[in-house]
Amino acid sequence: MEGETAECFDDGYFSGVEGYNRLLKSNGFYERLGEWEYILIAQLDCLIFSNNLNEWTERGSDYLAAPWFKGFSEDYTAELWRVGNGGLSLRRVKSYLRGLRQQVVAGSIYPRWGHCAWRPPLESWEAGFYTKISALYGLNPFSKKHTVEEELKRYAYNEDVFWGIEAGKFDRFFKVAPAEQALLFSFEVSPRWSLVKTGGKLPFGCHAWGRYDRAFWEQVLSDPKHAI
Repeated sequence: MEGETAECFDDGYFSGVEGYNRLLKSNGFYERLGEWEYILIAQLDCLIFSNNLNEWTERGSDYLAAPWFKGFSEDYTAELWRVGNGGLSLRRVKSYLRGLRQQVVAGSIYPRWGHCAWRPPLESWEAGFYTKISALYGLNPFSKKHTVEEELKRYAYNEDVFWGIEAGKFDRFFKVAPAEQALLFSFEVSPRWSLVKTGGKLPFGCHAWGRYDRAFWEQVLSDPKHAI
């Protein structure tokens, strides 16, 4: 279509989860999209219900996605926890580039840290925590520095876990949306409960609709009142 362009990446990034994770934790991916303020990741198992994307970009979050329940549970009784699944996610490009290019002491963070999704009692303790650890290791005159992107090669978990939970521990300015706000952006697990929680208002979109309560989403799609 007129005005649209395409960016192509090596097929190896899409042959499995490992390759996809490497791509979305790479400086090169975000550099290629550097002319844009935001990018929307919308995987093939997403549905979009609204055309109000501009309203979400104006909120100023660096990472916005369907929230997880505590401990990555699929059960809403675990309570809303953190943001969130990257299958449908809004990302501020410059913030990703800033985070990935940051310098840390090689091996100071992974695999020593990041093996569990911990959060300290005060959020202020979390912001920039890894930068402080790296600085302590930097007191060793034999230490060597490299970028966060290089350090991430030792990180064992999915890219959205990094951006939702770990990125702010490197970059204290990295802003992840609150889980309660993100529920209005995207549902994933427990969509029936999520719709009750939002007062019957559908989110901007949803991820993995065929996996989590397909019957619910088929009912939503067949209801003309939900047409954009």
